[in-house]
Amino acid sequence: MPDPAITVQNLSKTYRLYGNPWSRLTEKLPWGPDKPYREVHALRDVSFEVPQGTCVGLIGANGAGKSTLLKILTGTTYPTGGSFTLRGRVASLLELGAGFNQNFSGRENIFMNAALMGLSRKEAQAKYDEILEFSELGDFIKMPIRTYSSGMVCRLGFSVAVATDPEVLIIDEILAVGDMSFRRKCAERILEFKHSGKTMFFCSHSLYDVRQLCDRAMWIQNGELKMYDDSVVVTNEYATFSAKHVKEEDASPWDADQAGKPAPEPVQGEQLPEIVSSRLIDPETRKPRNTFMPGDDVAVEVHVKNGAVREKLHLAIGALRTDGTLCVAVSTEFDDSVIDAEEAVVTLLLPNIRLLSGEFVIPVWLLDEKGIHRFHERPTEDNLIIQNRNKELGLFLADREWSIQVLDVSTR
Repeated sequence: MPDPAITVQNLSKTYRLYGNPWSRLTEKLPWGPDKPYREVHALRDVSFEVPQGTCVGLIGANGAGKSTLLKILTGTTYPTGGSFTLRGRVASLLELGAGFNQNFSGRENIFMNAALMGLSRKEAQAKYDEILEFSELGDFIKMPIRTYSSGMVCRLGFSVAVATDPEVLIIDEILAVGDMSFRRKCAERILEFKHSGKTMFFCSHSLYDVRQLCDRAMWIQNGELKMYDDSVVVTNEYATFSAKHVKEEDASPWDADQAGKPAPEPVQGEQLPEIVSSRLIDPETRKPRNTFMPGDDVAVEVHVKNGAVREKLHLAIGALRTDGTLCVAVSTEFDDSVIDAEEAVVTLLLPNIRLLSGEFVIPVWLLDEKGIHRFHERPTEDNLIIQNRNKELGLFLADREWSIQVLDVSTR
């Protein structure tokens, strides 16, 4: 059995927070205070192994210690205690512009970063055309990095990282940056790395991306390893925990952005697949209808139009309670039903709906064939309203059977 690609043993990181710059000086003086700082434990005795060829997702709330762990693994910072081992060439993309010289051109930064990753000048030159093509920067490659937008810096950084053909690829939130087309290219390249047997460490706030891309997931909480298991198991546990304790929502599982951030925009002039319309209808008459009772049949009708380049598509539909609770989420991908047409009307029938009283937002997502890239999101024109006229309580109408066993008390 081959050695693990990543081995971490009792890894800890403690930061010292000083009240002011003078405290750092007085600490070294014989008459200075013993402890003029406050200790913050970013990581506490974290241990795990990542087998070769495994894609691991890293999840947790902001400030949990995820970025600290990635920075230690990539050598950006050093641990306070413990040890770690990475086997093979490592490439990472943690922050936009990290490692770039702002005054150098994009071309100069390519060769500088390639050298930092262990490539010779000859090897970097052989990879140059591939990097430039993937980044789509064109003549901007000759301009200084300081003139780049954040999206352009992201393109260049990711292009260099993946072109070095590393055995271990460490990525922090790359799918949450850039325009729609580039995000899709990143996701596809990550899948290529996964299928080629490379090891990946992928940090993201999107639980859906972690479920789709990763074999296993790691949940970091308050600097400690809370859970490390199958990606579906871990993300479900984290989603349950977050709903109770964390202000960070994952109500939209097909949205890779953090809560409150806008969805990515397509490249100007690019005709991509889109949702023309989405509405709630009566399944029998097919006329618009948004008010139902528990047990009624409910249908969602979605008009889908393919892009300039015809693609196989998937459609996902959910039901969100007004407080953000995701009650239902289904996808054609889950049911092996693909949309392969230039234009189509897709109808989702939900027979005998089990939701009880409430108002529900019905978001609709248009996905690529792999079910990862989101082309378009559009909720139905009206919210779904369920009016319950009996005494049932709760969120769902539950099927049940009662059994009453009469006890003979005369023999007592």
